[in-house]
Amino acid sequence: MSSGILSRLRACVLFLIVIGLPVSAPLLAADSGPQFPGFTAQQAEQGEEAYMAVCATCHGDVLQGLALIPALSGSYFAERWVGQPLADLADNLRRMPPGAEDSLSDSTYTALLAFLLRQNGISAGGGPLPEQLSALTGIALPPAQPGNLPRATTSQLRYDTGGPLADSPLLAKFTPVTGAELLDPPAEDWLNWRRTLNAWGHSPLQQINRDNVKSLQLAWAWSLPEGANMMVPLVRNGILYSYSFGDVVQAFDAASGELLWGWQRQLEPGRIADSKKGLAISGNLLLVPTSDMHLVALDARNGRPVWDHKVALNGEDGHWFKSAPVIANGKAIIGLTGRQAVEGGNFILAIDLATGTEAWRFWTVARPGQPGGDTWNGLTLEQRTGGSVWIPGSFDPELNLVYFGPAPTYDTERLRKGPEDQLNNNDALYTNSTVALDADTGELIWFYQHAANDQLDHDWAYERQILELPVNGVMRKVVVTGGKLGIFDALDAATGEYLWSFDLDMQNVVAEIDPRTGTKTLFPSAVPALDAKLTQYSLPGICPDWLGARNMQATAFNPNTHILYIPLSDTCRDDSSGERWQKYPDPDAEGMFGIISAVDLNTRNVVWGVRQPGPQAAANLSTDG
Repeated sequence: MSSGILSRLRACVLFLIVIGLPVSAPLLAADSGPQFPGFTAQQAEQGEEAYMAVCATCHGDVLQGLALIPALSGSYFAERWVGQPLADLADNLRRMPPGAEDSLSDSTYTALLAFLLRQNGISAGGGPLPEQLSALTGIALPPAQPGNLPRATTSQLRYDTGGPLADSPLLAKFTPVTGAELLDPPAEDWLNWRRTLNAWGHSPLQQINRDNVKSLQLAWAWSLPEGANMMVPLVRNGILYSYSFGDVVQAFDAASGELLWGWQRQLEPGRIADSKKGLAISGNLLLVPTSDMHLVALDARNGRPVWDHKVALNGEDGHWFKSAPVIANGKAIIGLTGRQAVEGGNFILAIDLATGTEAWRFWTVARPGQPGGDTWNGLTLEQRTGGSVWIPGSFDPELNLVYFGPAPTYDTERLRKGPEDQLNNNDALYTNSTVALDADTGELIWFYQHAANDQLDHDWAYERQILELPVNGVMRKVVVTGGKLGIFDALDAATGEYLWSFDLDMQNVVAEIDPRTGTKTLFPSAVPALDAKLTQYSLPGICPDWLGARNMQATAFNPNTHILYIPLSDTCRDDSSGERWQKYPDPDAEGMFGIISAVDLNTRNVVWGVRQPGPQAAANLSTDG
């Protein structure tokens, strides 16, 4: 995640809460009660001007959302607001901007509402839209009028060079990346999101060490395309490959910063650019997940497309790539996100690198009649959502397994009350689980659910690190992962057997962890009442909030010391009141929200911890230096 996005994320959180995710609002019949009053074109134009000045920083120039900040137009917005009380949407707008709630004029808030309506396919007319909330009582937000949704304009390919800019010795010396190199990369290369397919985030380079790191200086800089950038560059044979906002891939001389070539995706009509974790590389191919749901293979030597695979979405337009592929046995394997906008949830798919065709897909929301299908409270498949895959998978060649962590559903209220019968439960598999899939077929070999029926968005969606660690005096291959609560679980990599947990004590959600099964018992205060009306996924006094004690900033594992370096955030927020606090109030730590904790995985003890004013904006990295 880019530092710009992280610095804006908490400032933008309230708009995400009140505009993006209404947790429980009554559905109004479109043909009952008072009729929609309409709005004027002038109001919408004034609202557009106000939006660009006040709102676009968080939600994007075309309401597309940025990183974790949701879109305010399209299917994602319509799923939540069409048929819902217009007065609620208007009231929520008045809680903006963050930190200065209700600070705009009544006419400005009304104009903003008119602009949102226009951008969601409702034509001006019949207005003006009244400024008084009482005048909107009982009115439902109408659906878009057919053919009236604004279409994203075709972007200019400002960054596409059409191939190499000049003859380059580096490009001429490029050698194909082998499967063996992906498993054990040359020290000078970075061939995967976390360098190695086991997701360690460790470099064997030694030149930079604790004595000289303070002397590092800027060697070169390059201005990336404007927008949210959270990618990790790849490095091969001295060439650095970046993947930036706007679906822009660029190749640089890693030593000098010279641009060697650039490629930019021409997105399909109606799709807008979004940020992603990065690329994958195998042989001569760079694998590029695009914002219009294609996986494109570029020739790493010149940036020209080799093949282009369009992912079959079965009519759903709410899927997105946010991750990067992991390479396993000649396949690029990647998961999709979709939040609540996608009926039936999300999936992981594998694309054959030789042919560019789909090899298999695995649905991260269990289907009715299949294993785990009875864990959705009796909901139909269309009522099940979630299971987004935000983070690249990891791969173990000996077991031939790829590991992923599907995120929770955000449609939690339907799961709050348990089923009436004995045939179903409300655990919501495979959300908040580690799933181990056969890399060749996509068959589910095992799964382990770290947290069932997550009502507060405390994801277990992050990297799965494959490690060799002592367990009761015996070395075992384990998968270690941690969620937003700052709790980490270890599982047997072959079977999914629960082994152990450690808790960094950054939360007051889990009261007890069963030492045999890892089952987590929650404090009653962390369980929403059946009729609770949540603001986002927040409960008074519960820590951490939905941004977590940890989030997408990845950990790093040093194989020499068995120390895991964990980025943490010591800040909690009650989104209903706006109250913010630290888990451990301490005059010496006041305002020091960022933490790095070093944990010895042999003992599961914290070796040291360091505080800093702000939470980290990027992943950790350990080295041999």
